[in-house]
Amino acid sequence: MGDLRKDPTRGQWVLVRPAGGSPLVGELCPFCPGHEALTPPEVAAYRKEGAAADGPGWSVRVIPEADPYFRIELDLAREGVGMYDKISPRGATELIVESPRHEDTAATMGEAQWEQVLWMYAERIRDLKGDLAIRDILITRRHRQLGARISHPYSRLVAIPIIFDEVRRKLTEAREYYQYKRRCVYCDILRQETAEAARVIQETAHFVALVPYAARAPHEAWILPRQHACAYEASLTPESASDLALLLGGYFRTLRGSLGDPPFEMTLYTAPNRASKVLPGEWATIGEDYHWHLEVIPQPDRLTRVGGIYVTETPPEEAARHLRENWG
Repeated sequence: MGDLRKDPTRGQWVLVRPAGGSPLVGELCPFCPGHEALTPPEVAAYRKEGAAADGPGWSVRVIPEADPYFRIELDLAREGVGMYDKISPRGATELIVESPRHEDTAATMGEAQWEQVLWMYAERIRDLKGDLAIRDILITRRHRQLGARISHPYSRLVAIPIIFDEVRRKLTEAREYYQYKRRCVYCDILRQETAEAARVIQETAHFVALVPYAARAPHEAWILPRQHACAYEASLTPESASDLALLLGGYFRTLRGSLGDPPFEMTLYTAPNRASKVLPGEWATIGEDYHWHLEVIPQPDRLTRVGGIYVTETPPEEAARHLRENWG
């Protein structure tokens, strides 16, 4: 399975693993109803009453990835190799199959279907955070990914025994902002953006969708809950799930209708597993300083960087105006 190794000069982790034997995709889509035998046994599913596990009759289905980066069956082992640090790849890699309809996309899925997907996100995060060996969880959703073997709509959940490098940077910035101002940086962003309105795409009762002030790519969007909460899985309610489903559907229909259905990557950022700590007092103020949110980057393969600095030719204010005027 390999191992996680830390680069002491950058403070970043790298997963070193042998090349996997990813199953070949034939004529039959393994995610379509009736083909459940082509996938590993399901971890969870929303099903019609009486429908048997690992068979048809489901609306959202979760399966382990066939060639996972991280495995729940492994023991967690931390080891020093001279000056270096190494950790076993204990965790989970799951695929959340979002719909039984092969032709569905993020833009065509109805509000009720999106709600079920959002609830499944919360259910899987809650379940995996019960494992104290798991420290962090990310859910990503890609559309029209370059070189993708499967076009059936799905999201990927990755749970790991460390904090993701990008998440750690976000947590550090949020904590430092809170230590200086005693306020959540994301709450302050919400206050300023809704007051100025130049970069706001849409506002609902529970959420604000906006193009960030320093957008990394044209038409990048952040979706933030108005109510402060650090953990997605602990704050989702029937009302907010319905609101978020409606907002996501509208944004993805806008991308499809006005921007030619570009590839995109959506990431759900929620607080790490607060029950699993390596150091006493680690992330002690995370309940006050962090704010869960979604980020969507259209055409991630076209991101431009110079010396690590992102470059975008479309002003965020112009991108937000375009999205508002063409809201789907």
